[in-house]
Order: sequence, then C-alpha cells, then structure tokens
Amino acid sequence: MKRFFKYSHIIGIIGIVVNLILFMTNRYYELVIPFFENTMEDGYLFTFIDYLTYLTPMIFMVLFLAYLIAGRIYMRNHNLKVEEQETVKLVEKNNEIQKSLDEKAEFLKHKYYTNCPNCGAARQENRNVCVFCGASLIIGNNKDKKE
Repeated sequence: MKRFFKYSHIIGIIGIVVNLILFMTNRYYELVIPFFENTMEDGYLFTFIDYLTYLTPMIFMVLFLAYLIAGRIYMRNHNLKVEEQETVKLVEKNNEIQKSLDEKAEFLKHKYYTNCPNCGAARQENRNVCVFCGASLIIGNNKDKKE
C-alpha cells in the first residue's frame, strides 16, 4: 500500500495541473466530441455525453485531489506508525541500559572483601557472594566471630 501512495503528492499535483490546462483550453473536449458528433443523433444521450466530455478534466482533477489527500493521510499515518515502533525500540533499549546501570550502581554501593572471610577463596570480579561457600563478600554483612 505504501508504494501506491509513495509519490501521491507529485502525481496528484501533476494530474491536477494537466487536467486544469485541459479544461481551460478545451483540448480534451475538442479531441473527443467529434467522435460522438459523427456517431450519435441529437437527444438527451448526446447532451449528457457532451456535458460529461466537457467536465471530464474537472472530474479527474477532483479524483487527483482525492488521491493526493488520501496519500498524504496514509503517509502521515505510516510515518507515525514507524516513529512509534522506533520509539518503543528505543524505550526498551533504554530500559535495558538503565537496568544494567542500576545493577552496577547497587554493586558499587558496597565495599567487598578481596578474599572470602569464611573459606579464604579469592573473590571473583563482580561477585558479591563467594562462589565456593556462598558467604557474603560485602564488608559489614558478615558478623565476624572474634571470641
């Protein structure tokens, strides 16, 4: 559908201008009406076709105008939809980054032992509990037993 309306602005304006020129100069009417004059007799049908032929460029101008307006509305809605999708993606990415930063900030709030106070194992990077015995490596969380 997007391909149908992609160039509606340009096509609509060109169509309106061309049909306006055809209407103002009567070129379309002068080209078409001789065919009907030779084949039809006078009467209501000829009068109807005569008016219809005369007004055809105006009818096409209205159709091109409707196409132009519909294209602008469709493209605006399409662009808003794409913008909304991109915004949702950015918000999700922002939330992930914020979560990661919050975790890092929480980790950096505390001071850590370099070795486990329970088993003596070296603390692995970015860990707040000992990987061997599960004891907390946060200074102040462990109650040292000094008796």
